Amino acid sequence: MSRAKKMLARCLGIGLASYIGAAAAAENGVLFKIHDIVPVKNADGIVVSCDLGATFYNRTGAEVSNAALTLVWSDEVVADAINQEERNAREARRTNRRNTPRYNTASYNSKNISLNLRLPPIKPHQQISLKSKVMTDRCFLLLNDMEVTVTKCGTAASNEELSKIGCDNLFRFVSPKSPEYYSEFKEVSPDELAAQEDNLNNIKKMEVIDLYNSTLATIENISQSAREDVSAAPAEQPQPSEGGQQ
Repeated sequence: MSRAKKMLARCLGIGLASYIGAAAAAENGVLFKIHDIVPVKNADGIVVSCDLGATFYNRTGAEVSNAALTLVWSDEVVADAINQEERNAREARRTNRRNTPRYNTASYNSKNISLNLRLPPIKPHQQISLKSKVMTDRCFLLLNDMEVTVTKCGTAASNEELSKIGCDNLFRFVSPKSPEYYSEFKEVSPDELAAQEDNLNNIKKMEVIDLYNSTLATIENISQSAREDVSAAPAEQPQPSEGGQQ
């Protein structure tokens, strides 16, 4: 095998291992969704908070305990309004204008809505649901995608399987845009999960092998064409010396 082929085989082998590792990590983890969002009004009929439910399903083979998350939803409309008001204030200071706006969005609304969740222990392949509350009047935002920060990973650091996934990749949010959101998270046994992973790994392995064989064939065709070009080239005729005929 030529050096180029050996290098190609090595690169594809590394790529295959990385792809399979990433695919296995994606299959594992803890799925969660936010649901049953209910606005809560005060005595004046004004929405002051939002009750919600959160459901978590542990797909891993290890118990996830003592974990904590921070969920942050961004309000782009409020953020744009606050940013524009800040720009106007800077411009007013630059031009020495003393008039100030009567309404300051930042005094009434924040750019982000955040929720801290402490999770009870979740056993392998177990689903749990819990209730929580967010102090905001913008309940409609809670169905949007959010930024998920794992503030405490619990047993992930000491468990080999969870450590491979990593705290930052352990929790996967299921959005209302996904069909999976509208059904119960199904129980998956360890044997079924292993079979799914083996099947996925085999499919990806065959794809990489096909790519490898195709690339080798292309390299072989290029080498063959180069040899044919060399063979078809006319032989170089000897040139007479400057001293006269030979």
